[in-house]
Amino acid sequence: MKHHFLIWAAAAVLAASQSAVAQFGTPVSAQPGDWEFRIGPVFTESKNLGFTGGSNVNLDSTTGVKIGTGWYVSPQLAIGMNFSWAQSNFSGNVCNTSIACNAQNAPSVHIENGHVDFSTLNFDATYTFLDGPIKPLIVAGLGWQWLNTNIASAPPQTGCWWDPWWGYVCSTWQPTHGSSSFTYQVGGGLQIDFSRTFAVNVDYRYTWFQLSNATGTPAIGTVELLFVWRFPGSHW
Repeated sequence: MKHHFLIWAAAAVLAASQSAVAQFGTPVSAQPGDWEFRIGPVFTESKNLGFTGGSNVNLDSTTGVKIGTGWYVSPQLAIGMNFSWAQSNFSGNVCNTSIACNAQNAPSVHIENGHVDFSTLNFDATYTFLDGPIKPLIVAGLGWQWLNTNIASAPPQTGCWWDPWWGYVCSTWQPTHGSSSFTYQVGGGLQIDFSRTFAVNVDYRYTWFQLSNATGTPAIGTVELLFVWRFPGSHW
């Protein structure tokens, strides 16, 4: 249902852009030195992850959010920095030994259910083709991803300190399993200019990342719908 919603939203954006172009004419393209602010939803596809020893985890599809900024090297090329966050439910079978789960006389297996948080900081380059209000684009990016499974890794921890305003303060937190890894991605889509200072980017990206004990290098697809506000550079 979420996937269909983003497809419908992209179709509505495309129809609205055609109406805007018909009314106001072809928008002016970005110029070198311009910068932009981006924000919008990111739909992440479901994924099954396999691990050595036969364990596996099923991640549900979900919708997160991305926020970022970009700077135009030329009217066609923009380099940017983005931060994205999403939370997904998961379920999986975890083997208690290194013997495959589906082997004969398999060892005991327990089921994990919960939710996982993804946070990603990445740098990307977007290149558009053609002139006019609707431009095909390609994008490539590199970054770092933090993953928190919210599964307890140790008993709750308590720390205390002296605060000059509140006095002696204590706080308790729960250590959890998590990881961080290098990521890289490629994608393609459309940039739709409504005016000189506002555009919408619709694209599909495929992102590779690393997980400890995972079989191979996992990859996952995302659909992004980003609203873009542009601001003139020093040449104005």
